[in-house]
Amino acid sequence: MPLPSKRSIQQYYAEFAEQDRLNSGMGQLEFERTKRILHRFLPARPAVIVDVGGGSGPYSFWLSELGYETHLIDASGRLVELCRSRIRANPQRPSPRSADVGDARSLPRPDASCDAVLMLGPLYHLVERTERVRAIREAYRILNPGGYVFAATISRVASSIAAVCESLLSDPTFVSIVEADLETGQHRNPTDNISFFTDAFFHRNDEIREELAEGGFTTVAQVPIEGLACMAKDIDSVWAETHSREALLNLLERTETIEEISEASFHVLTVGQKPGKS
Repeated sequence: MPLPSKRSIQQYYAEFAEQDRLNSGMGQLEFERTKRILHRFLPARPAVIVDVGGGSGPYSFWLSELGYETHLIDASGRLVELCRSRIRANPQRPSPRSADVGDARSLPRPDASCDAVLMLGPLYHLVERTERVRAIREAYRILNPGGYVFAATISRVASSIAAVCESLLSDPTFVSIVEADLETGQHRNPTDNISFFTDAFFHRNDEIREELAEGGFTTVAQVPIEGLACMAKDIDSVWAETHSREALLNLLERTETIEEISEASFHVLTVGQKPGKS
């Protein structure tokens, strides 16, 4: 087993401005694409959605504004408090019904108590397969029959894409990280560079499908989130102009089912369904 990163997962989220990540750069594309994919499967409003690993709540607030009853759970006390502060600051606006510190492997929810579960973060930080399956089984437990789980993973080739697109091939330390990622999926950051992330597991598409199946789910969709946009040299410029932004989103939607592209993305969203009447 590889040595842990210099920053533990807890230290990473205590220092990294995760609450701002989806507001610029590739993060804004990730946010918009994820929302569009979620729209294809979300149950009718009002339905109960549990946002596991929801951080400071970008998806929970968005879903609340759409009319869903949302409940956020995250392992980071700092990010949960940011979510609660936002709720307190705007008491008249639609907000998550609850925001609590918790563990994806032991969710503080009753059986069959929600209609959808977002897992847009925790699975890649559970580096052991048994722990990921445990978290998936918890999502299965709290879902109503027919409910959906949305499982985001980091692609096995994510660091390889970053090495090419961000001119990191001349950095021998990062190249060694890439090589380890490709060989085992076990990502570690032995440096002080926080942009090199922290302890994580980078999935192949078949691996997350198998983990969802072991947890009881049927996979109904698997979609690359950034896809070909990983190659964009200046995503901020593309995003700033309405026509180019919509052209990019249309391109990603039209190419997302091409097998050769399906794993060439920073993130992949796999949708699983609990058997039973929806």
